[in-house]
Amino acid sequence: MSFYKMCFVLAASALTGCASVPQGADFTEIEQLVGERLTQKVHWYQGGPEDAAVEQALQGLLTEPLTLQSAVQIALLGNRRLQAEYEELGIAQADLVQAGLLSNPTLFASVRFPHDGGRTNNEFGLAQNFLDLLLLPARQRIAAAEFERAKLRVANAVLDLASEVMTVFYKVQGAAQLVEVLNVANDSAQASYALAQRFEEAGNLSERQLAQERSAAAETHAELARAHAGLQAMRNNLSRLFGLGDISHDWTLAEQLPEIPATDPDPKVAESFALEHRLDLAEMRREIAQLTDALNITRSYRLIGGASVGIDSERDIDGTHVTGPNFSVELPIFDQRQAEIARLESLQRQSEARVVMLEAGIRSEVHAALNRINAARTLVEHYRDEVVPAGEQVVKFTQQEQNYMLVDVFELLFAQRQARAAYRGYIEAVRDYWVARAELQLVAGGGSVPEAAPIRHEQMQDTQQIKSEQDSRDMSHDMQH
Repeated sequence: MSFYKMCFVLAASALTGCASVPQGADFTEIEQLVGERLTQKVHWYQGGPEDAAVEQALQGLLTEPLTLQSAVQIALLGNRRLQAEYEELGIAQADLVQAGLLSNPTLFASVRFPHDGGRTNNEFGLAQNFLDLLLLPARQRIAAAEFERAKLRVANAVLDLASEVMTVFYKVQGAAQLVEVLNVANDSAQASYALAQRFEEAGNLSERQLAQERSAAAETHAELARAHAGLQAMRNNLSRLFGLGDISHDWTLAEQLPEIPATDPDPKVAESFALEHRLDLAEMRREIAQLTDALNITRSYRLIGGASVGIDSERDIDGTHVTGPNFSVELPIFDQRQAEIARLESLQRQSEARVVMLEAGIRSEVHAALNRINAARTLVEHYRDEVVPAGEQVVKFTQQEQNYMLVDVFELLFAQRQARAAYRGYIEAVRDYWVARAELQLVAGGGSVPEAAPIRHEQMQDTQQIKSEQDSRDMSHDMQH
């Protein structure tokens, strides 16, 4: 076989390792991972015909009053930070394709001219890295593991964004309800102050009482201004998560904060649920397996350095041709991959320690979130069952006394302000409850943690009857005094 034919065969064998980088980077697996935890869809904009349809659907969602579900969907479709995260898939897939490619062969040529004339001495050689061929399957395996880790990282970024949107959405709902309550309170306070001015002008109110009404009106107006500023900040934050260029986009809310549910997530299963569903933990566990594989490969081939095989062909000055194979190998005298093995061992132990630390952190985060949920529920129930009804009773009784001219109108207005303050506290407690629920969903890996079994209907009726009888006795005692 001539040298040129041998070159052709060797080059053809090398070209069998060539591959193109496919589009999409297995995005369907991201959709599956997210779909197991959320009802919303994700989309990677890559210039395809479906991009326009997704953009149109996104704009349609923005024109409708927002629910929690639609807000999360808008963010998953519009947030450009996610689009940047998706490109990590393309990078990892390109690395995977690169790992499956052979290194290019080396072509050597020399031409030597004799001093006394005559024919030239020509030499040609073609060599391929033999170790590159040997490690090709292992290199592909490690790159494939890195690709899988990239999928977990990207899917986890999607879930993080969804949880962040939920948290901010609940804060926007709470801020909007507080503004509504404070608008009423401000109107009442301004009307009370105007009435006090007329009473003072008529000589029926002291300057001290007028100053008190003025102070109350000014403070209520300041509270309303702070609430408006807080609401606008929350709206801007949510618009930023939506990926809107104009953060002042005039979207509206479809609903107020929902009432708290009858049950909370079950503490017995919340921890195990989080350890099973956290994608960042799954990614770190894959990292350990990847480092273990790399360490085993390095140990197995520690004495095999650079090695290449090829073909040489030479024509001497007398016209004779010689052609044959060549082989070169690196002698592992000084470098036997000691440092690389030690580095991989340290990386492996470091990853194992990080997994243990993350598992402990997840347990702590879950219990902390559950504690916040329990504390918020206790506060909500206290406001709902005690503080708000008590304020309403005060308003009711003061209204009756004012009807009989036993108290003046300013006492009634003061009682109404106190009742509205109690209702503001209730709204804030409900908001904090739902924010804590969103935080639990984040630390639990993006899914909904199973809830505890609800109280049986008969047991709930007995509890409500006992509480009702106690309330009746307390009210009767108060009226007697």
